[in-house]
Amino acid sequence: MHVLAIDSVRLTRSYPKLTMLARRIRARVSGKPCFFNRQRMRFRVFREIDRLIPFDNYIETGTYTGLTTHFLADVARTRGALVYSCEINDDYYRIASRTVGNLKGVHLHRGNSVDFLRSLSANVSDAVNFIYLDAHWYKYLPLRDEVAVIGKWPNTVVMIDDFKVPFDEGFGWDRYDDEREICMRYIEGSIGSSGVYFPNYPARQEGAGITRGYSVISISERYTNALDGVRLLRRFK
Repeated sequence: MHVLAIDSVRLTRSYPKLTMLARRIRARVSGKPCFFNRQRMRFRVFREIDRLIPFDNYIETGTYTGLTTHFLADVARTRGALVYSCEINDDYYRIASRTVGNLKGVHLHRGNSVDFLRSLSANVSDAVNFIYLDAHWYKYLPLRDEVAVIGKWPNTVVMIDDFKVPFDEGFGWDRYDDEREICMRYIEGSIGSSGVYFPNYPARQEGAGITRGYSVISISERYTNALDGVRLLRRFK
């Protein structure tokens, strides 16, 4: 029997709206979201954070084809918030422009994530922001520089994808070499006294499939009380 391999990016490039709709339908049927690496528990964590904190902006680095952007746009629309997303890859940016570029309140940017965050500073540094960092596919790992910029935005909560969970290696993470690894050691010099949280549940609770780790950071003490109240999160520092 031959198994037909489907290139999801190529399919989305050819039929962007239809592919997005199909993925959302599959998510409803399977019970797994089509965003946040299809992790149900992480989705629950986000929902609880979003319930507790009145975000003005949802900011994403690494748009890819726009699945998480679309979800954040739906969330933002319920409270009149804005979505800003950045993609460095020209092909993915063109795809995202067709899948989410015309959604109300969504602002897509093409380019380096650090430059993107710096360009937003004047408008969002004093606002209440949720930031999803997922722009770490290439030789240059921008995470330290991203966190250094965001560290000046006190009313901000950050979720970092593909992060090493120190006490559960069942969660996957990105490691490129001895220096470039998405973990506490890599960012500890950039986060100061910010509160850092990890999943308070085992990776196996996400169910079958590859489960990716993540961290949640409260840039200032203002929102640590809220995050301390999220039972699915465990405070690390």
